[in-house]
Amino acid sequence: MPEYFDVVDEKDNVIGRATRGECHKNRELIHRGIHVLIFNSDGDVLLQKRSRKVDLYPGKWTVSVAGHVGSGEDYMETAKREMEEEIGIETEIEPVSKFLFSGEKERETIRLFKGVSDGPFRRQPEEVDDVRFFSPEEIKKMLRESPESFSPDCFIALNKYFKG
Repeated sequence: MPEYFDVVDEKDNVIGRATRGECHKNRELIHRGIHVLIFNSDGDVLLQKRSRKVDLYPGKWTVSVAGHVGSGEDYMETAKREMEEEIGIETEIEPVSKFLFSGEKERETIRLFKGVSDGPFRRQPEEVDDVRFFSPEEIKKMLRESPESFSPDCFIALNKYFKG
C-alpha cells in the first residue's frame, strides 16, 4: 500500500496529497518532513548513519531522527513516532525552526525539534546503520571538512542550528 504525504505550498498550507514516489519524482510537490536533534546530558549531539539500503542518501550521517510527515499527521506526532521507530526512545522535544529544503529529488518543509536523552537507544536496522554522539565542535569540524559525509538536508539543518 502506498505511503501518502500532504502536498503543501511554500507557506506550508496543505494543497493536496500525493504518494511518496510521486513526491520524490516531482520537485513541484512540496511535502513535510521532521528532523530531531537529541542531545545527551553532556551537550553532545546524537547523529545517525543512514542505512545503505534506504532510497535517499544511503550511508550518510544525518540528524538524530528524520522522517516524512504522513498525510493527516502533524509535525510533533511524526517526530515522536519516528523517535520510537528509528532509535527506540520517548522523550520531550520542542520545536526549534522550520525551513524549506530543496534537494535533487524532492522539496520539503522541514520542522526541526530538539530534546535530551542519554539512551539507551535501539536503532532500526532497516533504516539506521549506526548512532553516535558527537560534540558540537566535532560536528562543526565535520561540516567544514567533510560536508559530503552528511545528507544534504542534515547539512543545512546542522548549519542553521549551530549558526542560529
